[in-house]
Amino acid sequence: MQNGLIKVYWHQIADRVYKVEPQFASIVNNTLDPGQDFPLYLAYYPYGANDADTISSLFPRENNTYYRITDPNVPKDVLKDLGYSRDSTPLGMVLDKEVECFIDLKHEGITIPWLIYTPGKIFPFERILNRPRKKIYAPNGLLSSTAGARSVFMLPNIGCAINHANLQRDFNIQSPPTKSLYDHGHLFKEILASDTIQSDWRCCIMYFSKNWVHHILNNPAWFQLKHYLHELAWNHYDYERNRIYYDIAFSMIQKKRNLKPNPYLADTAKHLFAIAIGAAPAYGPAVNENALPFTAIQKVFVESYGLKKYSPVIMNPLHYHDNDTSPVYYSLQLSANDVFSPKSREVSSTLFEMRELEHIIRIFVEELSKPQALCNDTILGEVAKNINFDLFHNKIDRHRVVRLSSELAELDRRFTQDAIAMQSKNAVFASDAPFVRGCVRIQRRG
Repeated sequence: MQNGLIKVYWHQIADRVYKVEPQFASIVNNTLDPGQDFPLYLAYYPYGANDADTISSLFPRENNTYYRITDPNVPKDVLKDLGYSRDSTPLGMVLDKEVECFIDLKHEGITIPWLIYTPGKIFPFERILNRPRKKIYAPNGLLSSTAGARSVFMLPNIGCAINHANLQRDFNIQSPPTKSLYDHGHLFKEILASDTIQSDWRCCIMYFSKNWVHHILNNPAWFQLKHYLHELAWNHYDYERNRIYYDIAFSMIQKKRNLKPNPYLADTAKHLFAIAIGAAPAYGPAVNENALPFTAIQKVFVESYGLKKYSPVIMNPLHYHDNDTSPVYYSLQLSANDVFSPKSREVSSTLFEMRELEHIIRIFVEELSKPQALCNDTILGEVAKNINFDLFHNKIDRHRVVRLSSELAELDRRFTQDAIAMQSKNAVFASDAPFVRGCVRIQRRG
């Protein structure tokens, strides 16, 4: 099991990089010869560890503690090679597992997943895009990131004080029973940090030293690599660069159709399109260990906590891609929208809001699908033509607009695939869980 921050060189790591980002590795192998003057650092983080917060990056020690580049007694070679990241994050690439970049609204009890970095992803692009300038556009103190997914939660309720006492006994858990989905990630992290578990799950990030960044920016011989990174960055910001046009299109549709919806629901509908494009994360049942060691967590909640009635489904944030065959989900009960429009002051049920949301989505889809629509030939038009938005609630909708959440267990086998392996055959899908009491399924048609 690897720990801490390990200094390596390109010839030692080239094959590993090639497996996750072959084009990058091929350019370096074929056009460059980075030797001893171009060190790299492999940082190994356990699940839930902050690799960066709103202040700066955090680098791991072998004893699972962390330090900033501004701390005293930083190793001299680390200070020399990664000191350029004093107030931000060094240029890096994820080699193993995932990293979630998120906004943490502690007082609201909400995390908003912003980006999920999977193996091969490079960040932050600002390192190779920005030139020195007087105007600062990006705010500080907003984004944090963790090894694995922070915005994870168990689908069924795990807030029972009696059952939680079992966790406190078996894993020396100090935190109180969970009160909301916001607390689940913290509890998972605490369980996995227990000596009883001895989890070997590690996220690996490769950080580029100052010399790499300097040559990418300034050395003509490195132009091909610089050009490649600029293309990645350009594609990465596709949605944000065109977002103003999409907002205009949605506004024109509302005006044309005399649509005067609850602003909160209108923004939710727009956010659902952003999810379908892949620009914003949604949620899906965990099926592998990339976002967290979910099998170990499931075992703990079945054998120690005593979760028997419901299948121990864990939901994690993920981006939807146009070639995905599995759906993703968004819930009105778990606000993950980056626009904070107020809800209507009128008291209404979630089921009522779901029907209004379906009406808004349907009009957006109808207008965006028309041959002469403003965004007909864009990714937004493609989504309108090829993606279904299906709504679910655990209560019967007499208008037959919203489907029953109990159907999800049959529609998506990921919700029940671990039930038999993890516990008795009597365990069922938690169709009354908060998340599915008002959720939207986003899935390609056909």
